[in-house]
Amino acid sequence: MIVDSHVLVGKSIHGYELQPETLLSNMDAYGIDRAVIIPVQPYSYHLEPENDRIARIAKTHADRFIPFCRVDPRQGEAAVREVARAVDELGMQGVYLHPWEEGYRINADFVVPVLEQAVACDVPVMIATGYPLVSHALQVADLAGRVPKARIVMTHGGQINISGLAQPDAYLAMQQHANLHLETSGVYRQDFLEDAIDAFGAHRVLFGSNAPRMHQGFELDRAKFAAKRSGKLHEVLGGSLLNLLKRGG
Repeated sequence: MIVDSHVLVGKSIHGYELQPETLLSNMDAYGIDRAVIIPVQPYSYHLEPENDRIARIAKTHADRFIPFCRVDPRQGEAAVREVARAVDELGMQGVYLHPWEEGYRINADFVVPVLEQAVACDVPVMIATGYPLVSHALQVADLAGRVPKARIVMTHGGQINISGLAQPDAYLAMQQHANLHLETSGVYRQDFLEDAIDAFGAHRVLFGSNAPRMHQGFELDRAKFAAKRSGKLHEVLGGSLLNLLKRGG
Protein backbone atom coordinates (compact mmCIF):
# COMPACT_ATOMS: atom_id res chain seq x y z
CA MET A 1 0.00 0.00 0.00
CA ILE A 2 1.28 3.46 -0.94
CA VAL A 3 0.31 6.26 1.43
CA ASP A 4 1.14 9.92 0.86
CA SER A 5 1.73 11.35 4.34
CA HIS A 6 1.51 15.06 3.44
CA VAL A 7 -1.22 16.62 1.28
CA LEU A 8 -2.82 20.05 1.82
CA VAL A 9 -6.48 20.22 0.79
CA GLY A 10 -8.47 23.43 0.27
CA LYS A 11 -7.88 26.94 -1.08
CA SER A 12 -5.01 28.65 0.74
CA ILE A 13 -4.47 32.34 1.29
CA HIS A 14 -0.90 31.61 0.17
CA GLY A 15 -2.08 31.04 -3.39
CA TYR A 16 -2.27 27.28 -3.81
CA GLU A 17 -5.36 25.08 -4.03
CA LEU A 18 -6.23 21.40 -4.16
CA GLN A 19 -9.74 19.99 -3.96
CA PRO A 20 -10.52 16.37 -3.03
CA GLU A 21 -11.81 15.39 -6.48
CA THR A 22 -8.55 16.47 -8.12
CA LEU A 23 -6.52 14.76 -5.41
CA LEU A 24 -8.37 11.46 -5.90
CA SER A 25 -7.81 11.67 -9.65
CA ASN A 26 -4.09 12.31 -9.13
CA MET A 27 -3.79 9.47 -6.62
CA ASP A 28 -5.39 7.05 -9.07
CA ALA A 29 -3.04 8.21 -11.83
CA TYR A 30 0.07 7.68 -9.68
CA GLY A 31 -1.05 4.48 -7.94
CA ILE A 32 -1.36 6.05 -4.48
CA ASP A 33 -3.82 4.19 -2.27
CA ARG A 34 -4.32 6.63 0.60
CA ALA A 35 -3.28 10.12 1.65
CA VAL A 36 -3.06 12.16 4.82
CA ILE A 37 -5.13 15.29 4.16
CA ILE A 38 -4.39 18.50 6.03
CA PRO A 39 -6.17 21.87 6.14
CA VAL A 40 -4.68 24.89 4.40
CA GLN A 41 -4.45 28.31 5.99
CA PRO A 42 -7.69 29.83 4.67
CA TYR A 43 -8.51 33.41 3.75
CA SER A 44 -10.44 33.74 7.01
CA TYR A 45 -7.40 32.66 9.08
CA HIS A 46 -9.77 30.49 11.15
CA LEU A 47 -8.49 26.91 11.21
CA GLU A 48 -11.35 25.29 13.13
CA PRO A 49 -13.83 25.35 10.18
CA GLU A 50 -11.09 23.91 7.97
CA ASN A 51 -10.60 21.07 10.44
CA ASP A 52 -14.35 20.40 10.28
CA ARG A 53 -14.23 20.38 6.48
CA ILE A 54 -11.27 18.01 6.31
CA ALA A 55 -12.99 15.65 8.76
CA ARG A 56 -16.12 15.61 6.57
CA ILE A 57 -14.10 14.91 3.43
CA ALA A 58 -12.24 12.09 5.15
CA LYS A 59 -15.48 10.49 6.33
CA THR A 60 -16.87 10.63 2.79
CA HIS A 61 -13.75 8.87 1.49
CA ALA A 62 -12.75 6.84 4.53
CA ASP A 63 -10.94 4.25 2.42
CA ARG A 64 -8.68 6.88 0.81
CA PHE A 65 -8.11 9.76 3.22
CA ILE A 66 -6.54 10.04 6.69
CA PRO A 67 -7.36 13.40 8.33
CA PHE A 68 -4.93 15.55 10.34
CA CYS A 69 -6.02 18.69 12.14
CA ARG A 70 -4.16 21.99 11.95
CA VAL A 71 -3.83 24.41 14.85
CA ASP A 72 -2.03 27.65 15.63
CA PRO A 73 -0.18 27.28 18.96
CA ARG A 74 -0.23 31.05 19.46
CA GLN A 75 -3.90 30.60 20.36
CA GLY A 76 -2.77 29.07 23.65
CA GLU A 77 -5.38 27.02 25.49
CA ALA A 78 -7.75 27.31 22.51
CA ALA A 79 -5.24 25.45 20.34
CA VAL A 80 -4.86 22.74 22.97
CA ARG A 81 -8.66 22.35 23.16
CA GLU A 82 -8.86 22.20 19.36
CA VAL A 83 -6.42 19.27 19.26
CA ALA A 84 -8.58 17.40 21.78
CA ARG A 85 -11.78 18.24 19.91
CA ALA A 86 -10.34 17.29 16.53
CA VAL A 87 -9.15 13.90 17.75
CA ASP A 88 -11.98 12.98 20.13
CA GLU A 89 -14.95 14.43 18.24
CA LEU A 90 -13.85 14.67 14.61
CA GLY A 91 -11.74 11.53 14.44
CA MET A 92 -8.57 13.26 13.27
CA GLN A 93 -5.48 11.04 13.41
CA GLY A 94 -2.69 13.58 13.74
CA VAL A 95 -1.74 17.23 14.25
CA TYR A 96 -0.10 19.52 11.68
CA LEU A 97 1.89 22.65 12.53
CA HIS A 98 3.19 25.15 9.97
CA PRO A 99 5.36 27.75 11.74
CA TRP A 100 6.21 29.54 8.49
CA GLU A 101 2.66 30.12 7.32
CA GLU A 102 1.25 30.82 10.78
CA GLY A 103 4.24 32.88 11.92
CA TYR A 104 5.91 31.56 15.10
CA ARG A 105 9.03 29.73 16.28
CA ILE A 106 8.45 25.99 16.56
CA ASN A 107 10.38 25.77 19.84
CA ALA A 108 8.56 28.67 21.50
CA ASP A 109 7.21 27.82 24.95
CA PHE A 110 3.57 28.05 23.81
CA VAL A 111 4.08 25.16 21.35
CA VAL A 112 4.88 22.65 24.10
CA PRO A 113 1.29 22.29 25.46
CA VAL A 114 0.03 21.49 21.95
CA LEU A 115 2.50 18.61 21.66
CA GLU A 116 1.66 17.45 25.16
CA GLN A 117 -2.01 17.32 24.15
CA ALA A 118 -1.07 15.30 21.06
CA VAL A 119 0.75 12.88 23.36
CA ALA A 120 -2.33 12.67 25.61
CA CYS A 121 -4.46 11.95 22.52
CA ASP A 122 -1.84 9.45 21.29
CA VAL A 123 -1.48 10.98 17.81
CA PRO A 124 1.64 12.08 15.89
CA VAL A 125 2.59 15.66 15.06
CA MET A 126 3.81 16.71 11.61
CA ILE A 127 5.84 19.93 11.51
CA ALA A 128 6.60 21.91 8.34
CA THR A 129 10.38 22.01 8.74
CA GLY A 130 13.37 23.67 7.15
CA TYR A 131 12.10 27.24 7.12
CA PRO A 132 14.76 29.73 8.28
CA LEU A 133 14.44 31.17 11.77
CA VAL A 134 11.11 29.49 12.60
CA SER A 135 11.48 25.73 12.02
CA HIS A 136 15.09 24.79 11.43
CA ALA A 137 15.78 21.12 12.18
CA LEU A 138 17.66 21.95 15.37
CA GLN A 139 14.74 24.06 16.60
CA VAL A 140 12.49 21.03 16.04
CA ALA A 141 15.10 18.92 17.84
CA ASP A 142 14.90 21.26 20.83
CA LEU A 143 11.12 20.77 20.91
CA ALA A 144 11.51 16.99 20.55
CA GLY A 145 13.78 16.96 23.59
CA ARG A 146 11.24 18.93 25.64
CA VAL A 147 8.39 16.56 24.72
CA PRO A 148 10.20 13.22 24.28
CA LYS A 149 7.01 11.17 24.14
CA ALA A 150 5.74 13.08 21.10
CA ARG A 151 5.94 11.28 17.76
CA ILE A 152 7.20 14.06 15.46
CA VAL A 153 7.56 14.12 11.67
CA MET A 154 9.81 16.76 10.10
CA THR A 155 8.72 17.55 6.54
CA HIS A 156 11.16 18.11 3.67
CA GLY A 157 13.78 15.85 5.20
CA GLY A 158 14.16 18.38 7.98
CA GLN A 159 15.55 21.02 5.61
CA ILE A 160 14.73 23.15 2.58
CA ASN A 161 18.10 24.29 1.30
CA ILE A 162 19.56 23.28 -2.04
CA SER A 163 23.06 24.24 -0.86
CA GLY A 164 22.95 21.17 1.35
CA LEU A 165 24.28 23.12 4.33
CA ALA A 166 21.21 22.34 6.45
CA GLN A 167 21.42 18.59 5.90
CA PRO A 168 23.99 17.93 8.67
CA ASP A 169 21.68 19.64 11.17
CA ALA A 170 18.74 17.47 10.10
CA TYR A 171 20.97 14.41 10.43
CA LEU A 172 22.13 15.53 13.88
CA ALA A 173 18.56 16.11 15.02
CA MET A 174 17.64 12.57 13.99
CA GLN A 175 20.71 11.20 15.80
CA GLN A 176 19.86 12.98 19.02
CA HIS A 177 16.12 12.29 19.24
CA ALA A 178 14.59 8.90 18.49
CA ASN A 179 11.09 10.44 18.47
CA LEU A 180 11.87 12.33 15.23
CA HIS A 181 10.97 11.08 11.76
CA LEU A 182 11.63 12.44 8.26
CA GLU A 183 9.15 13.09 5.45
CA THR A 184 10.68 13.01 1.98
CA SER A 185 9.21 15.91 -0.05
CA GLY A 186 11.53 18.44 -1.63
CA VAL A 187 14.82 16.76 -0.69
CA TYR A 188 16.93 17.24 -3.80
CA ARG A 189 19.79 15.01 -2.57
CA GLN A 190 18.76 11.38 -2.98
CA ASP A 191 21.85 10.25 -1.10
CA PHE A 192 20.66 12.14 1.99
CA LEU A 193 17.43 10.13 2.06
CA GLU A 194 19.28 6.89 1.32
CA ASP A 195 21.75 7.58 4.14
CA ALA A 196 18.90 8.46 6.53
CA ILE A 197 17.18 5.14 5.81
CA ASP A 198 20.45 3.28 6.41
CA ALA A 199 21.35 5.20 9.57
CA PHE A 200 17.99 5.52 11.31
CA GLY A 201 15.86 2.78 9.78
CA ALA A 202 13.11 2.90 7.17
CA HIS A 203 10.54 3.09 9.97
CA ARG A 204 11.67 6.69 10.55
CA VAL A 205 11.36 7.82 6.91
CA LEU A 206 7.95 8.55 5.34
CA PHE A 207 6.94 9.30 1.78
CA GLY A 208 5.11 12.62 1.54
CA SER A 209 4.50 14.85 -1.46
CA ASN A 210 3.50 18.24 0.01
CA ALA A 211 0.95 18.43 -2.80
CA PRO A 212 -0.15 20.76 -4.31
CA ARG A 213 2.95 22.83 -3.53
CA MET A 214 5.07 20.02 -4.95
CA HIS A 215 4.29 17.49 -7.67
CA GLN A 216 2.80 14.33 -6.20
CA GLY A 217 4.03 11.98 -8.94
CA PHE A 218 7.58 13.34 -8.90
CA GLU A 219 7.78 13.19 -5.11
CA LEU A 220 6.59 9.57 -5.20
CA ASP A 221 9.39 8.72 -7.64
CA ARG A 222 11.86 10.50 -5.35
CA ALA A 223 10.81 8.33 -2.40
CA LYS A 224 10.84 5.14 -4.47
CA PHE A 225 14.39 5.76 -5.67
CA ALA A 226 15.58 6.57 -2.16
CA ALA A 227 14.06 3.42 -0.68
CA LYS A 228 15.06 1.09 -3.50
CA ARG A 229 18.68 0.66 -2.40
CA SER A 230 17.66 -0.52 1.07
CA GLY A 231 14.87 -2.76 -0.19
CA LYS A 232 12.51 -0.97 2.22
CA LEU A 233 9.92 0.26 -0.26
CA HIS A 234 7.00 -1.06 1.77
CA GLU A 235 8.04 0.84 4.89
CA VAL A 236 8.94 4.17 3.29
CA LEU A 237 5.97 4.27 0.91
CA GLY A 238 3.35 3.64 3.58
CA GLY A 239 4.23 1.21 6.33
CA SER A 240 6.20 3.75 8.35
CA LEU A 241 3.27 6.17 8.45
CA LEU A 242 0.72 3.52 9.31
CA ASN A 243 2.97 2.37 12.16
CA LEU A 244 3.24 5.94 13.40
CA LEU A 245 -0.54 6.25 13.49
CA LYS A 246 -1.03 3.19 15.67
CA ARG A 247 -2.39 4.05 19.08
CA GLY A 248 -0.48 2.86 22.11
CA GLY A 249 2.93 3.85 20.80
